[in-house]
Amino acid sequence: MNDRFPPSRPGRRSVLAMLALTPVAGALAACATGGARQSTTAGTPTGAANAGNPFGVSSGAPLEVVVFDGGYGQEYIKVPVDLYRGKHAAAKITQSATQQIQQSLQPRFVAGDPPDVVNNSGSNAIDYGALVGDKALLSLTPLLTAPSWSDPAVTVGDTLRPGVVQVGTHDGQFVVLNYSYGAYGAWYSTSLFEEKGWTYPQTWDDYLGLCDKMATAGIAPWTYPGQFPYYMFWWLASLIYKAAGPEVIDKINKLEPNAWTDEQAVAALRAFEAIPANGWVLKGSSGLNHTDAQMQFLNGKAGFVPGGSWLENEMGDSVPKGFDMAICRAPSIGKDDVKPFGSLCAKAGEPYVIPRSAANTAGGLEFLRAMLSTEGAENFIAKAGTLSSNRNAKLPKDAKHGLVSIDAALKEAGDNVFGITVDTRDSRLWKDIANLMGRFMNGDIKADQLAKQAQSLTDKARG
Repeated sequence: MNDRFPPSRPGRRSVLAMLALTPVAGALAACATGGARQSTTAGTPTGAANAGNPFGVSSGAPLEVVVFDGGYGQEYIKVPVDLYRGKHAAAKITQSATQQIQQSLQPRFVAGDPPDVVNNSGSNAIDYGALVGDKALLSLTPLLTAPSWSDPAVTVGDTLRPGVVQVGTHDGQFVVLNYSYGAYGAWYSTSLFEEKGWTYPQTWDDYLGLCDKMATAGIAPWTYPGQFPYYMFWWLASLIYKAAGPEVIDKINKLEPNAWTDEQAVAALRAFEAIPANGWVLKGSSGLNHTDAQMQFLNGKAGFVPGGSWLENEMGDSVPKGFDMAICRAPSIGKDDVKPFGSLCAKAGEPYVIPRSAANTAGGLEFLRAMLSTEGAENFIAKAGTLSSNRNAKLPKDAKHGLVSIDAALKEAGDNVFGITVDTRDSRLWKDIANLMGRFMNGDIKADQLAKQAQSLTDKARG
């Protein structure tokens, strides 16, 4: 999954070929650079295009799909394979999985014979900067205007959740379909709140009052993974989004001047400054990793913990029965907030691409269309325990409490959803600003210092 582990910083166009010559890629890549097919031209459909076959797939053309063997497993891909086979029975479909995407597939990209569909995910994903710079990815724009698999009266684009196209757009081209959809922020236990008679507040003053009640009850209001302080990014950005609006978040994402130091953005950070200033962060949090911090939360030592959609599944049997965790919406800072309480940080993840030099690009587009069918998306939710980018897919009846809360929060948020893309734009900057947030949580720096230093780092990264 790419939800938490951003790819490395984008490289120059030559990076793709150069990396394929490294020892991890092996002798195959070395041979591939010596006169092998280097075409980046999309495969030509040979079948008849019609409403049921919008990309003109040749029914007998073989299709190869490679899936990242990560936290979502491989079970979810079986339904789209069956759907594709149902329409193109003569096609031989080869589906495999690996955790070594770069090592296995980068030589094939260079040789010009990549798979037709690639789930380019995980810590060993192929660098997107290299893929985009080499123009190695097929534009997925035709997918957006094609009739959806489950309802031909609706286009595929109309079935997508907010931000899916934006996150998958590089250099002005929609080239990455992110299949999962997650919410980010912080978590709390609804059963604990019911036991204590607490109500989750919508205003910041009431939120501080709740934190005081937690501390009085012997529960630290907050813990966080000090070893990975970027977890705080999503929550603090949520406060900024509500107080300052999407324009400021866009400036942060685009590494623009005066983004972090915007007056309303700093005001949001100053509001949260009360948490460490009052000693409301669990002692020792600075040394915790993500699962340690989450265990402190599950054990009732802290009322809130930052994290994304994966948290509930990640902790598995460690989640106490009846804990009933739910995603938090950041409280409104004041009456001048630009966005409503229901706003939410959310983003598509789990990227899929179609190589331009693949033999069956029409089949690749058709396979993505099958993945985004209602059947494929609902199967993904059931198997992976997270939402799909298809906004029409429903939850299974046995969906966990946290997932139900995310689905409800997204419905309430509507279009008031934003994402953070600094992680994919500049991973070093993401890490450096996250370290500042760790110091902020420890009380070592104040809000104004965080804003000024984050902007200084941004300006340096922009060059």
